[in-house]
Parts: sequence; structure tokens; C-alpha cells
Amino acid sequence: MAKITGKQKDFGEVYSAWKTLLEKIDSDGDDFLIFSIKRRREIKYFYVKVDRKYIAIDRAKSHVETAQITEKRRIDFDQFKCVAQLYNDYISGRRGIRPEMGDNCSRNTSYIISLIHHLL
Repeated sequence: MAKITGKQKDFGEVYSAWKTLLEKIDSDGDDFLIFSIKRRREIKYFYVKVDRKYIAIDRAKSHVETAQITEKRRIDFDQFKCVAQLYNDYISGRRGIRPEMGDNCSRNTSYIISLIHHLL
């Protein structure tokens, strides 16, 4: 598979990046494409909305090609922080980083990576 490159991110203060992310998500919510450094054959979208201090994740609202989310999920700051701290390792293609992120950070890793890629 061909590798898709992403830009390295300088998060500086991670909490500041989290606040910026929350501010950039439309108040009515929006669909986002799942991003991966590996070229995917399937195009999948997911829906995002800010719910107070959390990010709510659900099946896409405006796209037929939706992620297979069986129940609504929430992303909190701790999940974001863990993924953000490993994001540049992921973008650089470090071996074993995705399982490490999934094991140590969140089951929402794909969605967090996608939001970082699209909004920060």
C-alpha cells in the first residue's frame, strides 16, 4: 500500500491544542473523513459534535460512507492528550505506533488522529 504523508504538528501546550480543536468544530456538528497514513480502499466518514467538554462521535450524518460506529462515543482531554503526544510518531510511520496508541490511549484513536489532521 502507498503511504500517505501528513504534516508533523507542533502542539506546544497540549491543552491549548485541545481548546483550539473544540473551537474549530462547528456548533451544529460536522462529518469528517477518517484519515490514515496508509492508503485505504474504503472512504469512511464520522460525525463530530462538541458536548460541553467532550467531543461526541457518531455515524456520519451527511455521507453514506459512514464509519461502523455501533454506539455513540466520547473523546475527552486525556484521550486527546495521549494520542496528540504520539501523533508525530504516527505520521513519521514509526512501526507499532497504532497498536500502542490503541492499547494506551483510546479506542477512538482513528477519530482523534483524523481530527488532528483536519483541524490542527
